[in-house]
Amino acid sequence: MILAIVISAVTFVLSGALHYAIVSGAFRHLGAASYHRGRKLVTALCVSGIAHLAAASLYALAYGLGRALEIGDLSGDTPTTAMDVFYFSLVSYTSLGLGDIVPTGHLRFVAGVEALNGFLLISCSAAMLFLFMTEQSEESSS
Repeated sequence: MILAIVISAVTFVLSGALHYAIVSGAFRHLGAASYHRGRKLVTALCVSGIAHLAAASLYALAYGLGRALEIGDLSGDTPTTAMDVFYFSLVSYTSLGLGDIVPTGHLRFVAGVEALNGFLLISCSAAMLFLFMTEQSEESSS
């Protein structure tokens, strides 16, 4: 269980830092750019999506590490390929939880932490997008 906690904590911190670095860097660049507001919004949405895919990728790597350390596995109807692990990570990150792939052992803890982290980071993206677009609206009206 200690390994699952350490893997979860490290992945939680790394995914938060990665998300912040990607999104805040892009928003700084977009704020200074002379694009139309609509183009800025679409670009900000795409960058936010990329940041979430990167965070889910970190969790997929964490599941791979957990499987290699034999603290748990992912079970389902099909063999678990790298794409299955990434798919499971995305389903967990977004709290969708389809259930066709199920974590076993201590990887269940990692999946729970990923769902919490995904919820928090998706909420952060929504808040940052709102603030970014509010700033853009204020700049264009003045």
